[in-house]
Amino acid sequence: MHRKPGRRKTRSVRNDRQTRWFWTSRGLLVQQQGWLGRREYDTRQPACHYNLHIQPACGGLDYHNYHIRYLGIKEGKYVWSVVDAPYGKEKSHRIYAFSKEHFIQEVIDTVSNLLVTDMTNDVGDPSLWARLSEYLALVLFDLYRHDLEKTSGWVS
Repeated sequence: MHRKPGRRKTRSVRNDRQTRWFWTSRGLLVQQQGWLGRREYDTRQPACHYNLHIQPACGGLDYHNYHIRYLGIKEGKYVWSVVDAPYGKEKSHRIYAFSKEHFIQEVIDTVSNLLVTDMTNDVGDPSLWARLSEYLALVLFDLYRHDLEKTSGWVS
């Protein structure tokens, strides 16, 4: 199926083959669900990214659609970008940058904790934190490793 230019998807469709992580809220008046897709590519740079969707449990438009990207090393810092753009409209853009002087695993743990804290504050359900923090660290490392392989020509 081909889409007409300029037409946007209005709904995120969760497919078990494309899902790494899934969550359902506990403490919210309107129950929500979240799911993290597999690594994707698009026309933006860098093309490699992950999407984390938060939407009503009954389905419908995303409340949040986080696009997580590793931008590389800029001015001696590891840099990740997270854009929240539900239904194609940017709500927020966060940059997480930490000194290259630290071990990458320490940096990833710190970025993961900050990112999941920001997302938990956006969503408003503390049950998200414990469920998501481990998976976000894996996503951040995968994006870092993918960039390293691409820029150095190294393949694992």
